[in-house]
Amino acid sequence: MNMISRDIFRAVHEGKWLSIEYRNQKEEITKYWIGIRDLDAANRTLSVDGLHLRQYTVKALGKIRIDAILSASVIEGSWCPVNQKLIQDIYDNPHKYASLFDHAANLKILNYLEMCSRMDTTPYLSDFALVRYLDRERVRGAYCPLSEEQFRMIVRNFQYRTQNQDKNRSEGGLKIRQLAMNVLSIHMPKGLYVLAYRKLNLDVKNRALKPDEEITICTEFTLDGTKQSIRRFLDAEDYELLQDFEGNQEEIKDRIMVHMPRRGSSVDDMPYIIGLGMDIPLDLYKEYESVIKMVQKGEATVPIRAFFGDLLDRPRRTGAYPIALINQNINMDQLLAIHNAMKYPVAYI
Repeated sequence: MNMISRDIFRAVHEGKWLSIEYRNQKEEITKYWIGIRDLDAANRTLSVDGLHLRQYTVKALGKIRIDAILSASVIEGSWCPVNQKLIQDIYDNPHKYASLFDHAANLKILNYLEMCSRMDTTPYLSDFALVRYLDRERVRGAYCPLSEEQFRMIVRNFQYRTQNQDKNRSEGGLKIRQLAMNVLSIHMPKGLYVLAYRKLNLDVKNRALKPDEEITICTEFTLDGTKQSIRRFLDAEDYELLQDFEGNQEEIKDRIMVHMPRRGSSVDDMPYIIGLGMDIPLDLYKEYESVIKMVQKGEATVPIRAFFGDLLDRPRRTGAYPIALINQNINMDQLLAIHNAMKYPVAYI
């Protein structure tokens, strides 16, 4: 599996648009954003909606050839419907998609670990130009419709972020900027602590910002370069309330106000657009690229093969190894560890 296939896999499963460079039948190289509707693995084609990056128009492109895609990048912060039937077919019939998604289970593990790495960072408020431009807008209901001018500006901004993301990856780190809708924040003397928010994703086809159904909770948040914790405003017994934030929102708000200083702080639950930033020192996408290449070439090291469960087929020897002890300074657990290390290619001690 190459990196283009990996990004297609992510886009299909996560419901995101792809930015691609494509060589058409006239040997012309064009750039598009595509939202994948379906995939034909046998013919190596995709049925997609395409966004023309000059005219800002979306239309069905029919089938495009996967092998004609020269480069691809997932548009972080975008949204398109997930084809659940296709995902189920990939799960039920992996042999049909082996030419595209070989080692799909391993790929899911890598994508999951990369997502965990991103979620493990402490966010901060990021007042980038796009947020100031949209700040006057209020999110009502399931969508925040965009005007033609707003849509064009967001697409241009996302294009810049995608290009800049590739540059950051070459330098080892990654800076993520996320549009979000405020759910509950705390105004503090040093700035705004965003406790709860919904991510805002760009629905390209419907030209709107779509809030996540799930609320993201920030138990830690960076203010003026200093990490702040929700422990400052909630007692330990109150943490359980965060498990069902939507159901307990008013109670959480009351508990925070009890612990709030009399001056300089207030609670804000108005729904408005905010910008969040996250700095990731090590971008695992680039690191995992080398892992995928090793697996693809059959050059994966023993620890990597063991991590993916490729060494579980059979032991090197079916019989027991004879072990002679020169003294009694060893217990049964230690003896079993030595036996397993001799019997299997790799052992977890």
